[in-house]
Amino acid sequence: MGQQFSSTVLIVDDEEYIRTLACAVLKDEGFEVLEASGTAEALELAAKHNIDVLLTDLHMPGSLDGLQLAAEIRATDPLIRVIVSSGEDASVLKDDASGAVFLAKPYRPHQLMNAVKMHAIG
Repeated sequence: MGQQFSSTVLIVDDEEYIRTLACAVLKDEGFEVLEASGTAEALELAAKHNIDVLLTDLHMPGSLDGLQLAAEIRATDPLIRVIVSSGEDASVLKDDASGAVFLAKPYRPHQLMNAVKMHAIG
């Protein structure tokens, strides 16, 4: 197992295999990991837990996309760090002033770890 981190990461992705892989990689590195398959579930988890990093897919089923989810969570926790994942290019964040980081899909485990570690509290 890797270094222990005191950060809690919320992974939000409607694709189960991507969510499961991301959770396994981050847990193996010592992160506390919460997961949600949709934005409603993510909002419930964020209300109950202290989240340090939000890793969200951009395109989610339902009324909110990943950026809207991040904005909702930041309304109550402005310090949360946000990583947005998508198969599109980073231009999807061009109108986002929140400082979200872009992680291109498909990503490799080391790319996920680098993105999260840059935002984690060691």
